[in-house]
Amino acid sequence: MGMPTLSLAQKRPNRAKLEAEKKENLAKISELNAIIEKTEQKKEASVGRLNAIGERINKQVKQIDILSQNQDLLSVEVDEINKTKDNLTGDLAKLKAEYGKMIYHAAKVSNKYNQLTFLFSASTFNQLVRRYKYLRQYSDQRRKQAAMIEQIREELVAEQVKLLQKKQEQAAILQDKIKETHNLEVLKNQQSSVVEALSSKEQKLRQQLEDNRRAVERLEDMIAKTVEKEIRKSRTKQTAINAAPNEIELSPDEAKVASSFTALKGRMPWPVKSGFISGHFGIQPHPFLKKIRVNNNGVDIQTSAGNSVLAVYRGIVQRVVNIQGVNTMVAVQHGDYFTVYSKLDNVTVQEGQVVAPGQKIGEVATDADGTSEVNFQVWKNASKQNPELWLKAR
Repeated sequence: MGMPTLSLAQKRPNRAKLEAEKKENLAKISELNAIIEKTEQKKEASVGRLNAIGERINKQVKQIDILSQNQDLLSVEVDEINKTKDNLTGDLAKLKAEYGKMIYHAAKVSNKYNQLTFLFSASTFNQLVRRYKYLRQYSDQRRKQAAMIEQIREELVAEQVKLLQKKQEQAAILQDKIKETHNLEVLKNQQSSVVEALSSKEQKLRQQLEDNRRAVERLEDMIAKTVEKEIRKSRTKQTAINAAPNEIELSPDEAKVASSFTALKGRMPWPVKSGFISGHFGIQPHPFLKKIRVNNNGVDIQTSAGNSVLAVYRGIVQRVVNIQGVNTMVAVQHGDYFTVYSKLDNVTVQEGQVVAPGQKIGEVATDADGTSEVNFQVWKNASKQNPELWLKAR
């Protein structure tokens, strides 16, 4: 047996869903506008501004796509209304024709004399009764036919009103689409201007990239040492010796925490309430420098200056340390998992402290270029995880 075929109605985008997507996308656009505005306070072009404009362009393209889907949906609805109108017009014409015939026949027996003649010319009493019932039914049928005609007329007017409303919606969406397409062109021009400005400071960008590479190495070394320390500690307090050498020996309570943390995969809350992923996990092409690839042990999340950075799950703060190039780093242990938050400022937790899910651990730092970004990592023992597989969709 083949797969069931979806009907046109099932394949068609849902109006409520489109409106929800539009509202959500507009909220993200508003967030990005705020981020871009902050980066523009620094007169120099920056990779952070380029990333923010690139993400803003993505959301602008999505906004235009939502409007296009709305246009398609309205076109289908207009076609359906026109079909309904055609059917109603046909029904109305038939009813009027039938009613005309009734009026013509009724005219022959319209006066009382003709009706009495028709009745009393019956040859039997039973025939007289049948003729009387016929006259009554015929009169009732005419009234019903007239009522049906009036009902069809009202339905037809209602469909015409709906059609007018749909066409007004189409005109409004077309104007919105024209405006949003213009906004997209403005954004692309801004992007080109930033790229041109960055081209004149390529040497500085390469030096920043080298400084960042060294900072990432220092951060990775610090995290690795933190994990190794916890592995050694777990082996001194546990009696079992069967675990792999690079894994933490878990107590029953720690195993519960690790198990519940594992269940977060794909639905983990973000460490900041707003923002976008500006740097993906693993080896990625540099956003501006051609033929240059950068390695990221986590994800960079660009957000607004001063935003709070939140613990994604309950755990114990194992390390709070300032590292040159990434500001302050906080490492939180969750059984044999660790979440790492760097590029922080105004840290509000200390080593050994138990933190709750959603608890503030600091604020996102802003660099000299005006970019506010937090680096977020997930480790299982000494193995780096891709945070994008853990964070819930946004």
